[in-house]
Amino acid sequence: MSAAAPLLEVSNLCATFAGAGREVRAVRGASFTIEVGQTLGLIGESGSGKTVTGLAILRLLPAHASVSADRIAYRGENLAAMSDDEFRRLRGVELGMIFQDPAGSFNPAKRIGWHLREAIRRRGGEVERWEAEAGDMLREVGIRMPQRVLGAYPHQLSGGMLQRALIAMVFLLRPALIIADEPTTNLDNLVERQILALIRAHQAKVGAAILFVTHDLGIAGALCDRIAVMYAGEIVEIGPAAAVLERPLHPYAQGLLATSRSLERADAELHELPGEPGGVPPEQGCAFAPRCIHVMAACRERHPAMTEVEPGHGARCLLHER
Repeated sequence: MSAAAPLLEVSNLCATFAGAGREVRAVRGASFTIEVGQTLGLIGESGSGKTVTGLAILRLLPAHASVSADRIAYRGENLAAMSDDEFRRLRGVELGMIFQDPAGSFNPAKRIGWHLREAIRRRGGEVERWEAEAGDMLREVGIRMPQRVLGAYPHQLSGGMLQRALIAMVFLLRPALIIADEPTTNLDNLVERQILALIRAHQAKVGAAILFVTHDLGIAGALCDRIAVMYAGEIVEIGPAAAVLERPLHPYAQGLLATSRSLERADAELHELPGEPGGVPPEQGCAFAPRCIHVMAACRERHPAMTEVEPGHGARCLLHER
């Protein structure tokens, strides 16, 4: 891999689910790159395709989902050309994922210690010393009594403790790329801040790249170097985090930011995006057109391309097409 090549390159990623006599295009042409040591935030409303994007990259979607892409490259190597066996040797070692629901990430019949030992074994570490290494990692993620946690079953831990154990398991793998799917959604604010600090500290320590899925603009601004905004399965804006949050280009991103700011000000009127989220995107035209306050006739007839408005900052909107 050349020095200039990104760690992960995704081009025109599509994911479609078939069922009940119809197809649903959950991800439509997503394209982005993540550099070594960089965090890309993927934000948007529930159902916008954020989680499906991460699962599609790691081949974790169910059998009734179909995935295609012009290119998914890791360290310059085409992942799509790999067999399932070849890909499994990467996933869970160099490619890790922190799931939103930690309970679903553990075998309920196995103790936490078994899971952490398997992570060390899969990485090729010294299994003879697994208990000491696992205990050190649990302390690193803020668990004060690691021996008790190592001997516990998943159902015996609180949600916050189980999320910390999951993060410890992922960190033990030492992956170069971590996909974090809203890992703090069900946690209180204190635990959320602690876990975000853990992720930042580990990233600085090992230089991992992170795809961070969230609907929280505050978290995205604090954690991410770049932000991609998704709507109806498409990335409608992408750029440096500060630029996207301070100068959003797409009307949807502008609406999200206005809504977030109105929630932060107790004396302000609540700002709402017009219309209903989600739904089936139109066959032609802009998917956001039915809700957009700047909609033009052309928006309903022509699908907008991603346009770079300023260096590294682009939007999928006819307002910015030259």
